[in-house]
Amino acid sequence: MPIPRDNSAPLRTLLLVLAGVAPVVSFFLLGHGVLVAIAPLFLSHMLLLYPTLVANSQWLGPVFTSFETSAREVWITIDDGPSPAHTLRMLDVLQQFDARATFFVIGESAEKHPHLITEILTRGHSLANHTHTHPSRTFWCASARRIRREIDGCAEQLRSTPERPAQFFRAPAGMKNFFVHPALARRGLALVGWTVRGLDTVKQDAARVAERIEKRARPGAIILLHEAHHTDTHPEFQPLCLELTLQRLAARGYAFVIPRPEQLRR
Repeated sequence: MPIPRDNSAPLRTLLLVLAGVAPVVSFFLLGHGVLVAIAPLFLSHMLLLYPTLVANSQWLGPVFTSFETSAREVWITIDDGPSPAHTLRMLDVLQQFDARATFFVIGESAEKHPHLITEILTRGHSLANHTHTHPSRTFWCASARRIRREIDGCAEQLRSTPERPAQFFRAPAGMKNFFVHPALARRGLALVGWTVRGLDTVKQDAARVAERIEKRARPGAIILLHEAHHTDTHPEFQPLCLELTLQRLAARGYAFVIPRPEQLRR
């Protein structure tokens, strides 16, 4: 299935050109005072940091945040697994609501728990790439080589599963830089963001997580939840977040589907 094309290379080039020109402009403005001189540098850095740190920014390339549908459907996506504490429980919850979901998995975890990867696929769900080591604090400033290694390391684990190739990628914490989209384009991967996230990694109340998602849900929404967090302090929390979310949305008539790549929209 074709993935929508990335036509953002000119904008990425423009941002890099502005970053290169800014120091020269600042040098010529030194005679007008320090504050005036640093203004171009400040602006160019902000223009670089905004699309890097703002998760669903489209400046560096397409980030797909919804999908096209004429039905009352949403896409459940679950990050950071597989997890011995959560995956099987979450699969049971999904089965209870006849829901299909995509698990954005971490390569290292997939390598440690291949039986969970097999179970995800056996139950009719799909896998997606969420990097090999999930470097959430440094991925935004990673080199091109590091980004390729993270993507390919996870992909290598997913290749060892049955013939259902991963077509989607999500960056850790949604952050990316200039090297991410070119690497994804060469590998035929689409960068997937979200329409609404439950903030289940920081909130402590599962009902509030589900309520937040319900309020923001709409047909074609991509919903972001997690597993593999709070496993020591509250091991039932994230499965409960999923259960309450599905319960609320099912009551509003939503079905839970996995869209085709050509359905993705920014």
